[in-house]
Amino acid sequence: MASRSSLFRTAQTLVTAYNAWDLGAIMDVRSTDCVNCILPASLGRPTMDNEQYRSFFAPNLPLFKGFHLTVLDIIIDEAARKVAMHLSSTATTAIGDYSNEYMLTLHITEDGRKVDRFEEFVDSKYSTDYLSKLRDSVAQSSKANM
Repeated sequence: MASRSSLFRTAQTLVTAYNAWDLGAIMDVRSTDCVNCILPASLGRPTMDNEQYRSFFAPNLPLFKGFHLTVLDIIIDEAARKVAMHLSSTATTAIGDYSNEYMLTLHITEDGRKVDRFEEFVDSKYSTDYLSKLRDSVAQSSKANM
C-alpha cells in the first residue's frame, strides 16, 4: 500500500513537472494506463489516454510562458490512494497575463509512484473565454506571417 508520503511526493512531482513546463516530465509521472479527464463535463472534453493527452497538450506549450502552479490546499486519502489539490496558475501569453484555478483529483498507483487517473476541474468560463481569444490571436498572427 502506498504511504502518505509517497502519495504526497507523486503529487509534488506532478506540480514540479507542470512548473517546468516539460511535456516529458509531465507524462513521466503518469502510469502507462493513465486517463485524463478535464471537467466539468459541460466543457465536452473527452477522457484521454496518455497519447491523446500528449497530442492535446503539446500545442499549448509554446503559447504559455512562465507557467506556474501554486498549491493552495491538498488533501491526501491514503486508504483510497487519492490526492485532491486546489491550485492556481499564472503565465504570460501573446494576449497578456493568464491566471486560472483548478481542483485536481489524482488517483495513484498501488506503489504510490504514478498517477492512474487525473481529474482536472478548471474554471470553465475563464478557460473557454481566454483560450478562444488566445487561439484567435495565434491564428491572426499566423496569417500575418504568411
